[in-house]
Amino acid sequence: MAEKSYPWKLAWITGASGAICGELARRLAQAGVTVAATARPSEKLDGLAATSERIKAFPADVLNADELKSCAARIESELGPIDLALMGAGMYVPFDIRNIDLDGFHKTMALNVDGVINGVAAVLPSMLARRGGQIAIMGSLFGYSGWPGNGAYGASKAAVINLAESLKLELEGTGVDLTIINPGFVDTPLNAAYDPKKKLFVMSKERCARKILEKLGKKPYEIAFPTQVAGFLKSMRSLPRSVSFPAIRAFIRKMGA
Repeated sequence: MAEKSYPWKLAWITGASGAICGELARRLAQAGVTVAATARPSEKLDGLAATSERIKAFPADVLNADELKSCAARIESELGPIDLALMGAGMYVPFDIRNIDLDGFHKTMALNVDGVINGVAAVLPSMLARRGGQIAIMGSLFGYSGWPGNGAYGASKAAVINLAESLKLELEGTGVDLTIINPGFVDTPLNAAYDPKKKLFVMSKERCARKILEKLGKKPYEIAFPTQVAGFLKSMRSLPRSVSFPAIRAFIRKMGA
């Protein structure tokens, strides 16, 4: 029996082999939603598809725009219109000012930004044509404020937040809804290398997925959590830098980092 009822028949999830998106795929499938799961070919993707007959694997590389466009077309040809497209592919690499990993920085920007817009470009034309659908983009609260050791990831998520704001303004009146999902730190392999002392109110992938799905069906512009982290980082963005920089440093010292 379905645990919940959602307004989508078919959801397309990129980055589906990741911890959060994999959990979202499983929960949606349990609730009766058909999920087209996209990631690079891997045992993880195959394993995810094996957990439910409602999860179908559609391997593709989000960095290959033509491949992703073909993937979206194949999904709609085989399964029907994509009601929800969740752009979830992403990565994190540590940022050390004494030894900047340029390759890691460029790969992070490519996957976290190019991977998103490639997915949007693949699915948006058909949604606009039928005047319906929802696009959800996985951002991060750390796109709102700089944070030590977070230079590459934070910069990529800041770009994604700005992209989402622009898309939201342009999609007004088209019938297509846009949601940006901004969680704080989630306990996944993605950020396992990050200093645990600098993680604010870290949460499990299960809690993260639950928080997302509690609100996503209502089609809000933004889903941001935990509340304490969202309030802190958003306030840091709005404060003068003469105030926000010392506040962040003080907070980190209080955490013992």
